[in-house]
Amino acid sequence: MAGIGSTRTTEPEGYEPNHLKRWIAYRLATTSPGNANNNYRALSAWFNWLLTEEEIEHHPMARMNPPHIPDQPIPITPVEFIKQVLRDCQGRDFHSRRDEAIIRLIWDTGGRLAEIANIDLERDLDLSRRVVNVLGKGGRWRALPFSAATGKALGRYLRVRARHPYADATTRLWLSDHRRSTPLSPNGIKIMLRRRGNDADAHGVLGRNLHAHLGRHFQSHTFLKSGGSEGDLMLLNGWSTAQMARKYGASAATERAHEAARKIRVGDAL
Repeated sequence: MAGIGSTRTTEPEGYEPNHLKRWIAYRLATTSPGNANNNYRALSAWFNWLLTEEEIEHHPMARMNPPHIPDQPIPITPVEFIKQVLRDCQGRDFHSRRDEAIIRLIWDTGGRLAEIANIDLERDLDLSRRVVNVLGKGGRWRALPFSAATGKALGRYLRVRARHPYADATTRLWLSDHRRSTPLSPNGIKIMLRRRGNDADAHGVLGRNLHAHLGRHFQSHTFLKSGGSEGDLMLLNGWSTAQMARKYGASAATERAHEAARKIRVGDAL
């Protein structure tokens, strides 16, 4: 087995806590805390296996703690940026109508990438009530209400979808393109979002690729900022604890606090 940070061969029992501490320190210095934390946990699991298999007598990481991952709230996607992305989707062609509907639905409802990708046209979508049913984590269904603007975009997409050569090949809502009978996969949506984001200079504005999880943060922030309760947000997003609602709303909690302070105007009482 190759030694950590070395080309010489070292047996598993030859590792000491100091060796591993130095390697984790090296990883912290050369990569992100999140990656270093993942490296730590993978290595610890490997030593657990060696211990179970009686390849080693003592776990060299037994008294070590994983690297701390500092809280780094994800910036909220600026409204003007999303509006620009949607403007770039204006058109009557299949891809324009489909992409606008997907983007609006994600940023409107906060649905997870897989939840949005796997929507069934016949089973899950109710345009008259403006609700879409999604299957979330743990096999739990929940209903996501969407706005009139999102409903309009979905209606326009459904009209061009009906003319798709493979419209009857699947009941999945999102089709890929005119050359394929397969539905659009979660990875296909991921690639589409990255492409649309790049067209609107996502790296210049956001410092990252446009991806579906940013829509979940945007929805949580906007919902709470507009007076929605954490309890209602938990139900909408499929969370079992308020901790997740607070986590997703933390990205712009300061902004909401400032707006509340301006409304209360403490200084006016002096």
